[in-house]
Amino acid sequence: MPPCVIEKDSSRALYTVMWLYILAVWGVSLSTATSEMFTCSVPEDPVSARLGHVATMPCWLTPSMNAEGLEVRWYRPKDFDNPVLHYRERKIQEASQQSQYVGRSSLGLREVTSEGLKGGDVTLKLVNVTLRDQGEYVCYVSSNQDYETASVFLNVTVMGTPPLLSAVRTDADSVNVSCVSHGWKPRPRLQWSDGRQTLKPEKLDYSSGAHGLVSAHSWVLSSSSSAPWVSCSLVLSEGEELEGRVDLRNVPAVPETSSGLKTAVIILALLLLLSVVFVGVLYKKTGNKSTRVITGDIVDIETMRQPEDLVDMETMRQAGVDVTLDPKTAPPYLTVGSTGKIVRDSKDNPCPPGEHACILGTRGFTSGSNAYWEVGLHNEQVGGKKSWWVGLASGPVKRHGDVPATPSNGFWFLSSDKEKGLRLNMAPDILLPANPRPQILGVYFDYDQGVLSFINVKDNKLIVTVRAMFIGEVFPLFNPGQGDTAPMTILDVSHYKTEPVEVSVSERESKVAPPAEEAETDALLASNQSRNRQTSESKDCL
Repeated sequence: MPPCVIEKDSSRALYTVMWLYILAVWGVSLSTATSEMFTCSVPEDPVSARLGHVATMPCWLTPSMNAEGLEVRWYRPKDFDNPVLHYRERKIQEASQQSQYVGRSSLGLREVTSEGLKGGDVTLKLVNVTLRDQGEYVCYVSSNQDYETASVFLNVTVMGTPPLLSAVRTDADSVNVSCVSHGWKPRPRLQWSDGRQTLKPEKLDYSSGAHGLVSAHSWVLSSSSSAPWVSCSLVLSEGEELEGRVDLRNVPAVPETSSGLKTAVIILALLLLLSVVFVGVLYKKTGNKSTRVITGDIVDIETMRQPEDLVDMETMRQAGVDVTLDPKTAPPYLTVGSTGKIVRDSKDNPCPPGEHACILGTRGFTSGSNAYWEVGLHNEQVGGKKSWWVGLASGPVKRHGDVPATPSNGFWFLSSDKEKGLRLNMAPDILLPANPRPQILGVYFDYDQGVLSFINVKDNKLIVTVRAMFIGEVFPLFNPGQGDTAPMTILDVSHYKTEPVEVSVSERESKVAPPAEEAETDALLASNQSRNRQTSESKDCL
């Protein structure tokens, strides 16, 4: 065979091999690029979550692909460099997160059957939702070749206070019933019923307050002869409803007097709403089919703020103040520690029957004030306290038993009774539903709003909120009770302003017990553990 033929065949073979190689490389590159082409899919409608609960913001890759090696970033608009969550190099990058989301944000599942990152699910999970969390969130996913984004809007909803009903008889058969409820988001639907039919309200008003929370006020005229009771219901969404009822048969008759005076009395009663008939509160939630019934009596301020999980602890704690006991206001039958943070009943001078064993804080509050403080009611060595008062009082406190400790006499407090549990100092006392006695009691106070709230700090739950009109200077009020081994301790709340992350009860107590105070507590415990607790426990001297 001639040499030229051999050379030509060799060249053709070489070219063929080169082209096959180029096609193979190009095919692999094309396959890789195609496999990393995706879009971010999100729900069309906004996502809703209850205050204090968990929010799930779905985002997933289409087509489905493994996202473990990709970068995932959730951020608020115009805040790319300070993400809510940042996943890269197969782990969460906490260093770049906004501090308010550390410990609260994580990658979740958009549905139970989801495979997570392996299946392209990059859903954001946010726990302990606050009102500030409402708004738009951007889902960003990036590969070596491409990136995609999509937005999810979060609505934060709030179940408000149970409707507070008051009833005033206008004549022998007609009753004017008023209904008030606060703190809803979004605006609830309010409806009246007498058990047989829906009633048309005479008036229905909505108003917006702080953080966009909505209050509702309405009233209706009803005949006590045609129906034994009237209910006022507020509905946030299907399955979430709060209902209050008033028994029309128990509404006092209007006393015989002149028509002008009668009208004035009725108008005054409606305006003040200081004497309310709180007959029943039902909290309905179809999710767990539970019903809570709270019964009450005639009270002189708004009470029974529920449900329990309606607590924005972060906002309350920003109002933290340093409270110190004022020994000048302590009666001789109380022992006050040298730090001004610990108080207990005296070993050698028991409280006589008919006296109020109270002490005030040194700092008073007037218009423009709001404050938050915490009281320790549990000791690891001896257990929890069972008798105590915590609240507010106008100074000076009238301690003798012939002056009832009621709001009309300048007392507003939550108390614990060894036998009956928690109660409010009303006229008569209001016994609260069965609740575990708090180990740490949080107190939030807003003078101008007339709000006094008590919180079980360990469980992060609201116990009750009292609404009243404060006049003049008021002071923190403490009564350590009689016969308990454990003392009452005022805790430090300053760390809440710089450490938003939740800490345990033991950690919290360790933060606020300096060596001198620990020694003082031990001394108070030792001096009282050997006491023969046969002290007479009158109602006024707990």
